[in-house]
Amino acid sequence: MTTISDAFDLPLAEDIRAMGFVVKLRESDPTGPEVQKLVQDYVVTPAVAAELPRILDDMRQVFNRGEEYGRFIHGSFGSGKSHFMTMLSLLIEGAEAAWSKPDPTFVSLRPKHRDWLSGANLLVVRLHMLSVRGKDTSLDRAVYEAFNAALKRRGKAAFEFLNVDGLLDEIRREAAEYGDLVWARLSQANILGSRAEFESIVAGGPKGRERLARAWLTFKGRDVAQAGIDPRWTEGIRRMGAHAKAQGFGGIVLMIDEFLLWLAEKSGQEFVREINDLNVIVDHTTGQRPAPVFVFVARQRNLQEFFPDLVDESKIHEHIDHHAKRFELTRLQDVELRHIVKGRVLRPKLPDAVAAAVAELGARHDKILPALLAGADHAYLTDVYPFHPALIEMLVDVTSLMQRERSALRLLYELLVVHYPHLPLGEFLPVGSAFDAIFPASGVEASKKVELLQDVHHQYYNRLALAMRQMVDDTTTDFDEGRRRALDQLIKTVLLAEVSPRLKGAGLTVERLVQLNSVDVDGETFRGRARVAETDLLALSQLVPDLVVAGTGRSAVVRYVLGKVSLGEILQRAKSKAGNQHFNVFWPALKKALGIVGNKGFEGNGNSGDLDLMWRKTLRRGSLKLGNVREMPYDDFEPPPKTFRVLVDYPWDEAGHSVDEDRLRALGVRKTRGNKYTVCWLPRHMAPNELGVLTEIAAVRFLLSEPGQEELLESLGPTDRARVLEQAAERERTFSSRLDELIKELYIAHGELVALISDIDKARPHPTLRENLDHITTLLMDRQFPQHPPFGAEPKKADLELLLKWMVVAGESNVSVPYDDPTGRVLKTLGQPLELVNLGQTKATLRLDTRIIKEVLQRVDQPMTSWEPIADHLRETYGLPQPVIDLFLCFLCQRDHRALHEITGESITVSIGGSPSVKVKLQRGTLVDAPDWHRLRDLGNHLFAAARPPAHRSLQAQDRFASELRGAARARRLALQGLHQRLVQLGAEGGERCEEVAQANARLAPLGHSTTDSHKTLAELLALWPADDGDPIRSVVQQAEAALEALARLDDGCWRNLSDGRDHPELGAEVDAHLSGLHTRLRPPSPGPGDHRVGRRLEPPGPRPHRAPDSEADAAPGADADPATRHAAAGHRRQRHRPRRRGRCCTPWPLIPATPTRSPTSWPMCAVTSPSWGRARSGWRWFVRRTSFDARAAPLTPLGGARRGRRA
Repeated sequence: MTTISDAFDLPLAEDIRAMGFVVKLRESDPTGPEVQKLVQDYVVTPAVAAELPRILDDMRQVFNRGEEYGRFIHGSFGSGKSHFMTMLSLLIEGAEAAWSKPDPTFVSLRPKHRDWLSGANLLVVRLHMLSVRGKDTSLDRAVYEAFNAALKRRGKAAFEFLNVDGLLDEIRREAAEYGDLVWARLSQANILGSRAEFESIVAGGPKGRERLARAWLTFKGRDVAQAGIDPRWTEGIRRMGAHAKAQGFGGIVLMIDEFLLWLAEKSGQEFVREINDLNVIVDHTTGQRPAPVFVFVARQRNLQEFFPDLVDESKIHEHIDHHAKRFELTRLQDVELRHIVKGRVLRPKLPDAVAAAVAELGARHDKILPALLAGADHAYLTDVYPFHPALIEMLVDVTSLMQRERSALRLLYELLVVHYPHLPLGEFLPVGSAFDAIFPASGVEASKKVELLQDVHHQYYNRLALAMRQMVDDTTTDFDEGRRRALDQLIKTVLLAEVSPRLKGAGLTVERLVQLNSVDVDGETFRGRARVAETDLLALSQLVPDLVVAGTGRSAVVRYVLGKVSLGEILQRAKSKAGNQHFNVFWPALKKALGIVGNKGFEGNGNSGDLDLMWRKTLRRGSLKLGNVREMPYDDFEPPPKTFRVLVDYPWDEAGHSVDEDRLRALGVRKTRGNKYTVCWLPRHMAPNELGVLTEIAAVRFLLSEPGQEELLESLGPTDRARVLEQAAERERTFSSRLDELIKELYIAHGELVALISDIDKARPHPTLRENLDHITTLLMDRQFPQHPPFGAEPKKADLELLLKWMVVAGESNVSVPYDDPTGRVLKTLGQPLELVNLGQTKATLRLDTRIIKEVLQRVDQPMTSWEPIADHLRETYGLPQPVIDLFLCFLCQRDHRALHEITGESITVSIGGSPSVKVKLQRGTLVDAPDWHRLRDLGNHLFAAARPPAHRSLQAQDRFASELRGAARARRLALQGLHQRLVQLGAEGGERCEEVAQANARLAPLGHSTTDSHKTLAELLALWPADDGDPIRSVVQQAEAALEALARLDDGCWRNLSDGRDHPELGAEVDAHLSGLHTRLRPPSPGPGDHRVGRRLEPPGPRPHRAPDSEADAAPGADADPATRHAAAGHRRQRHRPRRRGRCCTPWPLIPATPTRSPTSWPMCAVTSPSWGRARSGWRWFVRRTSFDARAAPLTPLGGARRGRRA
């Protein structure tokens, strides 16, 4: 008998462990035996044959352009990603062993690509990320080190990628400055022993220099991360390319393997940064690099496609897909294993015998292969015989969860050499036979879904195998050892299907199980084998309840529930502990179905609260209550004002009560209390088995709670406890979904609506409770407010304010007004439903003759109107929300009414969204004419520097502006009155200055009248002021406070002393001249036509322009200046730097220039015995120092006179 071992060239059992089934990307001698064996074992699959020429063509084009190129090598574990990248590296490096491989694909590549690759002289940098030292090592650092390793292997100079020269120079500078003290301290810190050691490290390799630089930074207490040692990654790539080119290489090829496994250890910002750094290699904005860079990254296929709970790996793929969009993709499909098995594992020694055996098998299995496995056919069977195609597909799934050393190739060799070396040629290796190689008795080795695989191992060896042995030992049955072996293969296949989605497919039937393992089943016919298999599976399921056989016959589905630890018994105890929890289980599910979770009043087990409805684009808040309708008092049927109420009944009641009683209660309330905008939703009552759903959920939730776990699972170990909780959670989800469907049936399919008002459709046309709830509440609102405008968008405050602004402008002009896009949207969605606008293509007209606005205007057409009744009418008749009602109120106040507090009568400002608790009454007012309004805006700004109000007139703006002017005028009139009094005190009564001040005060008199009529106040004010901006009285008002402050600085005591000195025999004449000059300035005569003596007027208030301290104006008078000039200059500086006093602006009033004929200090000192004269003389000196005026100086002109601003 010819066996598999005879027909195929297989290794010895002891040689399997030494065989390298996992290829790691690393540097190897291209002429060594390792590379020779690697090239010999490499199988060129169809995907490789298609992708390899495309990759080399792309590389050639990119190299000629001097650009970058990135590509992911994508495939499942065992699909040959690392082997493919190794072969590609050898081809790029020109390895003879690779280019000489006798394969059609490699033969076709030689004439096209070998020469240009040889001329390009690309440096291949291999980087196996799992061998990177240090968990915190970043991608850029790993690439730098791998780059230097590649340079070292080729005898090239290392790449100095760190910026440490500056720090080394810093050490040298400090040593030069402080001498041996630096080396001594570095020695004490165990950094350096001496200068010689320093020079040795500097002359050594880059790693030593880096260690020294980092130690120096730590020694100095500086942040290493901020010191700039590590270059920016974009700059590092550029420098790396320049270094490669300087060493004679035409470009760099980065081969990065196991990137995803390395990346999975990163978290947070590190994770994102590393993906970005990978992307920067090919996607950057730094211009063309000195040498092109190619990067190939091995990327494992996303296992979540087959195992959805592996979410962590899925996140990695999502981030890479998002960021690395410039990378090309090469897919090594899962079917690659099929071709690798054919080319590497199954090398026939007897090809003719093998072909004959495969042809015979194909004749029997060709029809059933597609049904057994998706994609399976005769060619697949030919490639992988003696393995079943389903076994190969199963290995792709299972080996992806196991440790890397347990590769699919190793398992296949073990099956042929260790477990089934004597399998006759012509028979299948059964699918279940792989179980012993994957799950040996010694234990399973896994890297993912470890607990699942360990559970499979535990269930077989500790339960199923023992149960089957018990069946053999039972002498009352004909179950023998042969049937045990057949059943054993079936059970192993069932367990493998629990960890292989491909094998399980839509479910394993008895028929499929027998077809996948037919070699080990005895029987006359296939039907007989299937019948025996079904009988044995049912018998085993009685001993091991976790083996589930659903259905009968060959179509019965067989599965095994892993991790089940008597969940049924635990739930029975949980039901007795949970008690009656119907409401606590049902109410949260009903709240979710009604869409009221989180609404006010429904927190926790609250059963009465708010129900929001978006009705005609306005948010309406009604109420909803869950309860027994037949027991509800009358008040529960009352809806909130202007909205609605919904009463939802329980789907159960006490024994003896039915839904009819709930219906009669609702109709009785309507008959007794009248029509109400309330509806009662009455469901069908639940049957006992449906109530059992609530009991099951209550029990499983109690089990999942902490008290339940402590009480029910205290005897279980951590693993069993976790399994029970997992099953309980799945059961809770199942029954919760069933409850959701049951609620729809109770309330929608079999429920009814009882409205407490007529003309309400009782149908429930929608599939969900929330949609039906919105439907019935919408009908209630339509019934209550049929005239409510059908808004096109929700009337939000910003949109209403925009509409109000347009209404004011349109109402001002009474013609069509242009509008922009935002305004046009508001006019269409809000203005047209409110019938306020005739909308054209680019212009619109305000309508004041439609129903709502017309009613409002008619009701306010009286001198004084309360707004509250009008607002109530808008609410009750049209159901308008408060912001829309505010729109009409604000429009009236912008038009010709002022808002007054209904109690105090004070003027108030109204706005959209203002407090509704403030009661408003409207007073009809008069607006100033548009031309007068513009004059008033300018006048207020000129006189008081008041901000100009909006150009569009409104009574509110008019009142505010009048109030602001009153406040400003009050302070300014006080200043004018004080100024007039001071002038009188100084003897200027009856002069032109007094007249100007009096006139200015009189013109501001209307702003002092006590009246709320802003139109009267502003009209009287405007009548007193000419339209001429050059009106001199305006300057008097503007400068009143500054002038008053200047005159207040004149000392009254000095004035009296000087007045006493008029009769002095020697100084009297000069004193009199000075006093006369001052009097002339305070009371100047009207200048004649030829009078050029024009004095300086007082400057208006405000800060003086900044002047440099060394400017010419601030410079002290020279030595040749007369004393009076020096006194004047000194006084000027003191006045200019005088501090602020009495809260007034510290702007100094300008000094009156003086040119005295002789200095007061040069006057002869007369022997005067009169004390008053002594005081007068000293006062005179002080007065001169303070004022420095001359009697012959030009007099001051009138404040604001025609000659202001010019100097004599």
